[in-house]
Amino acid sequence: MNSDIQQDSVPIGELQEMLRMLAPNSGPFEEGVYGRHTQKAVEDFQRTHGLRPTGVTDKETWNALKKAYENERIERQAAAPLEIIMQPHQVMEKGCDNTNVYLVQAMIKALDRYIPELPAVDVTGKLDAKTERAIKWLQACCDLPQSGEIDKNTWRFLAHEYRSMVGDGTGAFPVRQVTPTPIPKQ
Repeated sequence: MNSDIQQDSVPIGELQEMLRMLAPNSGPFEEGVYGRHTQKAVEDFQRTHGLRPTGVTDKETWNALKKAYENERIERQAAAPLEIIMQPHQVMEKGCDNTNVYLVQAMIKALDRYIPELPAVDVTGKLDAKTERAIKWLQACCDLPQSGEIDKNTWRFLAHEYRSMVGDGTGAFPVRQVTPTPIPKQ
């Protein structure tokens, strides 16, 4: 929009879409018409955002609406998932120093809140003996080869257990009742 935005040049449909999200109880709007409900919603928006409440969508109001709308859209979206991409046949082996090992160790630490038998780890980013022991324990729980290494199957199992027990960060602990995990045969 240019700097001399005029009321009649405001894209009313876009304005009403933003107002619906920011003030869902402000309608009903006459689609594409800058009617009294749209004017009142603009005035209310101006008032709550420290602008002069005129009910007219000037450049300052338009820019504030756009910013508030974009921020609200971001807030309403789910957070982007973290996807760890392991190359074909990639394995994080004992002794490796890999930034993704931090994630593995952090997930193991979170899981030990629900699985007391899970061997403790330190979050160092290095696949050390403690981490290897915990990984072997988890691999035994899901009938994977007990290598102590992190391959795609181990990663999938660990990520699944983390999501199912710890959740997505929106709920109270625990997300689900923890059923006793079978203790692996040593």
